[in-house]
Amino acid sequence: MDNPVNEATLLIVAYWVAVLTLVLAFSLLSVIVFLRARSRRRERRDRHARLHWSQLMQRMLAGEELQLRPLGQDEVAGFIETWNATHESLSRAESARLLPLGQRVGLADAARRMLRGNYHDRAMAIIALGHLREQDMFDELVPFLNDHSPIVSLCAAHALGQVDPPRAMAIFVPMILKRDDWMPGSVARILARNEDGSAARELDSALLHANTSTMAKLVRFLAEIDSARAAAVIRQLLDSSVDDHAISVCLQLVNDRQDRERVAGFLDASRWHVRMHAASALGRLGEATDAERLEPMLADKVWWVRYRAAQALLALPGMGTAALRQLQQRQDDAYGRDIIDQVLSEHDMGVVA
Repeated sequence: MDNPVNEATLLIVAYWVAVLTLVLAFSLLSVIVFLRARSRRRERRDRHARLHWSQLMQRMLAGEELQLRPLGQDEVAGFIETWNATHESLSRAESARLLPLGQRVGLADAARRMLRGNYHDRAMAIIALGHLREQDMFDELVPFLNDHSPIVSLCAAHALGQVDPPRAMAIFVPMILKRDDWMPGSVARILARNEDGSAARELDSALLHANTSTMAKLVRFLAEIDSARAAAVIRQLLDSSVDDHAISVCLQLVNDRQDRERVAGFLDASRWHVRMHAASALGRLGEATDAERLEPMLADKVWWVRYRAAQALLALPGMGTAALRQLQQRQDDAYGRDIIDQVLSEHDMGVVA
């Protein structure tokens, strides 16, 4: 027989569980509505700020004298977004015309507050301060080079390079070897934007103390920004006893015809990747007479060496497809004949290696 007391207790518990569930659901819905409304209000505020300050920046770039007021607290995000986007499309001289605007609205103080924010705010504030180029901000930006986020740290490197290039490159270049999480393409772009030659000087100096594993990395960056200085370093490395990896990198980068004989000296290297890169380099730097040096490589035991040798032969002055076909007909080695067919087929199809 059922106990009426227990049934009443269960009904009461069920009632309060239902009430509590409804209260929680309503509270959650209220929070969602509130956050959504706040987000939309922030979007409208930032959109208005972007439009307002974008118009003022364009008028200032056009040469107008403007009466400017300090940035409002709720305008900072929109202003910095517009400031950064506008500078990205300007030359350095054009960018300098906006500096008085940034100073008069109090950008430095506004961005400084954002440096204490989240990842996105830090990156945006650092970029904005780089465009502002105020020397006083240099020491405040330096610690961000060690930020755990590679994006934030690279933003700091770029910004420091805008504020004080020699000091920035003296700090940034040695760090290239320590930060494996920095994308080489991003590092190369920062180095390439350096205009006073300090990046090349620092790379040159770092190469003096680099070991064989880091040397190749630095030479690649140097070749990106100063081909003449890189040519001297590459020549020195090809004449030294560095390891095969460094030699291969130098052979990929060498681009001075006076190094032609130096490159030819590696065509019979014991390591196949050295022979392969030497053949490619001779294709870039060689003369018609170098066909005699490359032709025996068509019978190399490694496919890639034969392939690069055939490409190099086709690239030599005065060679062309007809001459390479004639060279193929006198080949005794079947692999040599096949690899020429491969290269000529790719050439006919417009394939670029």
